[in-house]
Amino acid sequence: MLKKGSLSGVMAVCLLFATTGHAQVQWGRDLDDRKTFSIGLTLGSVFGLDGEVQETTRPIEEIGGPTSGAPPEDYSWRELGFDRSFTTYGFFVEKMWPYITLQSHFSHGRPSVSGTADRDYYIGVGDVRHEGRKYEYMVIPEGERFSGDINAYSFDLRMLITPVSFGSADTVQFTPWLHLGLFAFVADYEVDAGPSQEVIQYENPPRDYVVRGKGSGITGLLVPEFGVGGEVYIAITERIRLALQAHAAFLRYKGSTRDFAVSSRNEKALDVDYQTFGARALLEVELNDQVDFIAGLEFQYWSGDAEVRARDRPRDEILTLREKFDKDVTFEMSSLVALIGLRF
Repeated sequence: MLKKGSLSGVMAVCLLFATTGHAQVQWGRDLDDRKTFSIGLTLGSVFGLDGEVQETTRPIEEIGGPTSGAPPEDYSWRELGFDRSFTTYGFFVEKMWPYITLQSHFSHGRPSVSGTADRDYYIGVGDVRHEGRKYEYMVIPEGERFSGDINAYSFDLRMLITPVSFGSADTVQFTPWLHLGLFAFVADYEVDAGPSQEVIQYENPPRDYVVRGKGSGITGLLVPEFGVGGEVYIAITERIRLALQAHAAFLRYKGSTRDFAVSSRNEKALDVDYQTFGARALLEVELNDQVDFIAGLEFQYWSGDAEVRARDRPRDEILTLREKFDKDVTFEMSSLVALIGLRF
């Protein structure tokens, strides 16, 4: 999880740079002699993936209804083979105005996983077929090999509100900001456990599960972010500048899975505690009066906890829906990206 000291340390360094520069204070970001539109390419890696889904209780069993026929289970990213790093590539766009800066980053990665089931894995997929019929669930029996391919797309949009700046862009300038962001993730996936063998029934009420087979589906997530950050802009020479940026953003939310575009058979109550921390170092080299060359590195860390619970419903509705187990979810991951582009 993100430590509060991480942001405090970054902001302390930013303030130190600001106070050692000129004491000039002005409204908005000082953009004198700065080019304001950037575009470029990114190449990086996602790593440090960790997460777990823990099943807890089942609403129908809480009111004394029939049991599912199976105890609650835990599934971790490591167990399913999703803990490996993978390469990403994409592009970024940035536009600066005195009081607002817009940053966006689109990336794509294609991780692959493989492993052996150390117990029976009962999973939901969008589409798995057996003898010409379509089903929504499949089981990978204990000891069976499986593999998976994922096309993962992410879009990071940030609006930075910059009401004031300190110092001078000709020497050292510190610009704090309020961070409003939107992080979107979409993935289509395919899980291959070999030729389908048969259809069995599992749970209570029984659902059809295809034994082995090839399943596919789409999943996605949309998360708003609110936080703070800042930039130290250093004039190394007349033609070379260094921009050091950092931000921390958070989300503490109670609501519904529908609010986050999470696909589910039944709408669930959601309690989310999410945070992200990012830092960027960007070198600007003036090529001529119209164009700068820019290159740098950006690190970002995401983590979160969520409680997914069945919504309060009348007893008759609980008996009719027979929802699956409630869940506790944790996750974290990091990325390191190289940026290269032009600023106009």
